[in-house]
Amino acid sequence: MQQTQSHLESVSHFLREQLFYPVLLSSLLGVAFFAVHALWSDSFAHKFLMWNLGLAWIPYLCALAMAALHERRARAWQYVIPALAWLLFFPNAAYLVTDLVNLYEHPPVPYWYDIVFFATLAWTGLLLAVASLLIVQRMVKSAWGAFWSWAVVLIVIGLNSIGIYLGRFLRWNSWDILTDPLPILRDAAMPFLHPFAYRQSVAVMLVFSALLFVCYVSILSFSTRGARPENGTRPPRTME
Repeated sequence: MQQTQSHLESVSHFLREQLFYPVLLSSLLGVAFFAVHALWSDSFAHKFLMWNLGLAWIPYLCALAMAALHERRARAWQYVIPALAWLLFFPNAAYLVTDLVNLYEHPPVPYWYDIVFFATLAWTGLLLAVASLLIVQRMVKSAWGAFWSWAVVLIVIGLNSIGIYLGRFLRWNSWDILTDPLPILRDAAMPFLHPFAYRQSVAVMLVFSALLFVCYVSILSFSTRGARPENGTRPPRTME
């Protein structure tokens, strides 16, 4: 019994470190808003939001898998599949912010309710993105140091903005890179090859990069502040 309790406490501590509980709570609130909306309107007009929320969880679950491997000191090759899946699906998290373009009046549901509903899912997407990136940065920092961990953060944030641009404006899906890689790479490269002709595309990437970076640094700051004990001693682990 004591061994079981100890194991559960260990699992709970692991999940707390990965921001699992706030991510889960925010997601459940979004699902609850969707359920009430469906009952209120007697329709599933916004069911695509639940699909997008499910996709947003994929990179976070991949990051959790890598964190579990890190705890077990797994071999490098064991990270390959979850790392590639994480990078491939990472834009799906912050992509939930772009679903605000679908916000419109849907009687008999009040408009203010849908504003809160969509805002909750946008926040959840950003939280999922930040939480999974925090996990990855912590592992990279442990292996290669702070400099390379921040290099990974900046690269991933940049790639994330490209993915959001490809998904929202050009309607590509994450898995299309496996079935149609050349057209996707061409579409991704064009704004960089012809920035003046693709001014709006470049602006979209810059705006989403800035948004995710600010969210990331803000949550990182609160996380490290909360992890610092009152007596001033350094905590055994940080999320920096």
